[in-house]
Amino acid sequence: MVDNQNPICPFCKNTKNKEVSLTEKHDLLVCSECNSSIMLSSKNPLPRYQEYWKLNSEALYPRIRDPLTQHDFANPRLFFLYEDCFHCLLTGRFNAAIILLGVLLEALMRELITLKNDDYSPGSYGACLNTIESQNLMKYEDTAFLKNFKEKIRNLYQHSKEGQILKGKYGKIWAFSFDGDLTPDKLLKAKESVSSGTAKPSIIPVSSYPSIGSIFKQEYDRELAITLFNEVHDFVQAAIFKYFKQEFYDEHHKKFGNRLQDLPHYVIE
Repeated sequence: MVDNQNPICPFCKNTKNKEVSLTEKHDLLVCSECNSSIMLSSKNPLPRYQEYWKLNSEALYPRIRDPLTQHDFANPRLFFLYEDCFHCLLTGRFNAAIILLGVLLEALMRELITLKNDDYSPGSYGACLNTIESQNLMKYEDTAFLKNFKEKIRNLYQHSKEGQILKGKYGKIWAFSFDGDLTPDKLLKAKESVSSGTAKPSIIPVSSYPSIGSIFKQEYDRELAITLFNEVHDFVQAAIFKYFKQEFYDEHHKKFGNRLQDLPHYVIE
């Protein structure tokens, strides 16, 4: 880390004997020639994050469903969890968005079981799904969706099973070995051989290389999160219409009460 004003790029200087001034951008000094950067320890990184969030959200927004509002939800808890998923997606936290989609679906099942049985502790995702299936609280196609999400998405991401997530996925890498110390000149030659096409990539099963699998997973998660958000959005929207009508809540309150009747009330005359 450095705090100097507009120093010369050391990489360009050492490899090409070229003096290129670094340009300050947020908390970084960036080289316009080689795109290398140096962090400024005295600068606030928040503007850099904000720029990324803005660019990411602008790129993603046209690809995802128009957001639901609190008015669309019978329960504010479900709306807040939906917004957690939505905002994680917009800010580029794709792994978190996928995990939270599973949390949202579990909360939706809990809400349905509570609505029908007055059971506020129905268990985990799997237990909720078993209760819903055994009591026929949802249509078959809806329980099938929830079961498929559990087996193919929720369990893998909730427990960070990266090898299984990336199983069957392939990626390109350029592998180099360097004799002696790693120097800027050697790095430049490697970079130029890739740019020119002299060095050919290897196609690898990324799940077999944990040290680099996480890098490939970032782009995979991005596309998956967009697809899943749209699917879960549609599922939740339809489920609210089918299973969470106001008349169902009115029926629940008549049968079980609303747990607010015992609170001291102010009477307004």
